[in-house]
Amino acid sequence: MSILNSIAKLYVRFTFRDEGGFNALKTQWDFNFPDPPKGIAGRCERFDSDIRAFWIDKNNSHRGVLVYLHGGAFYFGPVKEHWEYLARVCKQTQLAGLMVDYGIAPQNPFPIGLNEIVDLVSHLDLRANWFFLGDSSGAGMAVSAVFKLRELNRPMPRKLILMSPWIDATLGNPDIDLNKHEDVMMTVERLSSAARIYIGDADPKDPLISPMFGDLTGLPPTLIQTGTSDLLLADCRKFYQKCLSAGVDVLYEEFPDAFHDFMMLSILPEAKRALRSQAAFLKSGPSV
Repeated sequence: MSILNSIAKLYVRFTFRDEGGFNALKTQWDFNFPDPPKGIAGRCERFDSDIRAFWIDKNNSHRGVLVYLHGGAFYFGPVKEHWEYLARVCKQTQLAGLMVDYGIAPQNPFPIGLNEIVDLVSHLDLRANWFFLGDSSGAGMAVSAVFKLRELNRPMPRKLILMSPWIDATLGNPDIDLNKHEDVMMTVERLSSAARIYIGDADPKDPLISPMFGDLTGLPPTLIQTGTSDLLLADCRKFYQKCLSAGVDVLYEEFPDAFHDFMMLSILPEAKRALRSQAAFLKSGPSV
């Protein structure tokens, strides 16, 4: 574990982990960054659609488009770190990015945000060379969106990058408890509260909510990245095994002692390695 990772853990625990009461609207007020931060605003432009989205480096769209679905447990985001991450990966790959500010709970519970994502990629001329990238709940939504696109017989992304994916909203895996004291960002209680306001009366095992319970056959080539101090580590390992069983071309990477969504903090050596691996994955094969 790097020294910077140890310092970052203290910062993340102090800033993001809240052992108190769950208040979705207050979290949105405190952390949401709906417009591009000043440092990257010059590379961004608003996407002309009813669905709120922003291009980053749009001039590179002829090379490929990274459609990014931010995390935030379905109830907050994008945050400043999400914007900065997407700007970095666009620069690293020389591809265009599309930050999708989909509807979040409690204002927009399931399936509103998911339907917005599917509608956006269905009607946007992304040519054949586009990708889904997502972190945490956004990674789960990326897989769910692929399920929906497959059901509607619409164009699929060429590849998926899933960072610290939350792919089982039931939180029913007993092995999650093994990391409940290691994760510096999340608690099971907080995620359970987030799941309730997003799911409402729907079935939490619906694959459009929890991709863990879906048919993974035909999923595009997929990169899964997580850290061994992530609360969702056990589910990431389980999902990887399900991908293998379904014949998915999947690459799985664990980063020792790294926490949930560590990829968002560019200062970390672990995040830099993860980004290099993502860029290599996107460039490999016939897709770029």
